[in-house]
Amino acid sequence: MNKFSLLLVIAVTFISFGVTANNYNSQLDELEQSLLNKPELSKAKINKLVQLTADMTSEQIARLLTLRSIKLIFEGDYAKSIDLLSEAENRNPSHSLMNSIYLYKATSYISSKKYKLGLQEISKNLARIERIDDKEILSDTYQRLANLYLEVEAYDEMDYYAKLSIELSHNSNAKSYCYALLLVAVADLKLGALDEAKNSFNNSLDFCETNDIPLIAAMSTKGLGDVELKKNSFDDAKTFLLSALNQYERFHFQIEINSIHALLSETYFGLNDNQQAYHYAELVMKLPYNPSNLEFKQIASKVLSKLSYQEKDFKQAYDYLSLQQALSKTLLDDTKAKANAYQMAKFENGEKNREINLLNKDRELYTAKAALIQSQRNNERMMNTLIVGGLVLLGIFAGVMTLQRRKYKKLAQNDALTGILNRGTAQNIAEVSYIKSFSLGTSFSIVMFDLDLFKRINDEFGHGTGDWVLKKVSDEISKICPSSTIFARFGGEEFALFLPGTSESSALDFAEQCRAVISQIDTKYSGHTFKLSASFGVTCSAEGDLSLDPMLHRADIAMYHSKEHGRNRVTRYSPEIEKCRAGYQKSRLALN
Repeated sequence: MNKFSLLLVIAVTFISFGVTANNYNSQLDELEQSLLNKPELSKAKINKLVQLTADMTSEQIARLLTLRSIKLIFEGDYAKSIDLLSEAENRNPSHSLMNSIYLYKATSYISSKKYKLGLQEISKNLARIERIDDKEILSDTYQRLANLYLEVEAYDEMDYYAKLSIELSHNSNAKSYCYALLLVAVADLKLGALDEAKNSFNNSLDFCETNDIPLIAAMSTKGLGDVELKKNSFDDAKTFLLSALNQYERFHFQIEINSIHALLSETYFGLNDNQQAYHYAELVMKLPYNPSNLEFKQIASKVLSKLSYQEKDFKQAYDYLSLQQALSKTLLDDTKAKANAYQMAKFENGEKNREINLLNKDRELYTAKAALIQSQRNNERMMNTLIVGGLVLLGIFAGVMTLQRRKYKKLAQNDALTGILNRGTAQNIAEVSYIKSFSLGTSFSIVMFDLDLFKRINDEFGHGTGDWVLKKVSDEISKICPSSTIFARFGGEEFALFLPGTSESSALDFAEQCRAVISQIDTKYSGHTFKLSASFGVTCSAEGDLSLDPMLHRADIAMYHSKEHGRNRVTRYSPEIEKCRAGYQKSRLALN
């Protein structure tokens, strides 16, 4: 799940009930507070109350089932949580408790990656609360909706509902207002507004500490650490994250402890404290490979790759980098699944509204025909108009869905940062093109290049400048590529150009042209001034090449030869280069 989302959903969805003189309500209140403040005591309280259900009312049993489901959500057992919530729903509880049940079910579905079912629960609850006038219930519901939109990464909607909750809870309910402040801060962070996020987290921290709400205060402290880490203020990030870790350990919230371990590995790497960076990264890598840990492992594997590279253990660095890229792909696929589910839910909701409107129109037409038989011709014209309008609407919807499919296909095939093809897509297309060239007996060349000293640019000017360089280089090279060229980002600062029907001499000339274009890029528009260059490797298809793999291997060796001999140059592959042991070992594409 999202780093903030699970605990935030649980924290803001505790139910408020009017307490009667009944002793069971008091015990349920104590259980509710222990789940929030002392979760280690909740198991014994649950076991005790389960033995007393024979004497409880239906409302009290439904409330106990709901509180038990919260415990299961904490433990990651979402299937059992959904079963308990369904049992609680069948007892026809009060509006307030039913409101919580729907949103806990949505939380469990989304946490178990059943996004469509989760969004359906959100839609059902939205339909219910439109008829509710109680401001407190509305405020709590908007907070829960904000959390669920956080989980499906719909951050604009999250920000909208969080601010609605602030308006309703201000000067009325301290706990609700504290949660709403934190939600706004998280929305700012997710939308990339770091300065606003810092101010918002400080506001929520001050308010929650003043009103003795320690869990949300801990989440605010972690949020400040995350902001400072994204701003490369590593000393401040370390202070906040260690403080948050200490607070979370009191609650035994393992998923958030794992998250902070991952962030601390990044922080200590930024502080050049490699021993501590390795320690926290290793803690994360020992975690099981379940969905809730993938984001943390992606961060840790990236840190371990950098540490191995610094220690010149290039094979280990490559292995960790490969793992990090695989985890990034898994997380990207999950993001696409969330986006697809969210868009589908919006589309289906629009379809339902359209169907209701059409049914209302049909009813009006039927009434008009019964009352005014003489106006049959006019009514027929009206019906024809409605049919045409419906067909137009269906055409529009079909067009919108086609555009959406194209959009997601492009996301899957193109590199998210530069907009050019990603490695997998480019190799698939190039393999087909190579087979065609092979059958026609024409040449096929590959040019690979790697930006020189790119890590130094990131370290000295920040990752934003590094991203600018990658996009600028991609744009400039794309402008001079022939129409048949397949241009792709292979990962990091490495690029490849596949040139069907191109001889080796022509490929060398084109590589030299590309090298010159990169050297002439004016970097002042990035906000900094520095020199750009790249090292190129060129090879052409040989008689024994049955696929692109041998060619990529040769181009990679030639590229590393360029790097080892002064950089900013173009090297044609030759067997003599491969005999160089250093050049062969450094080739990340070297075959066994």
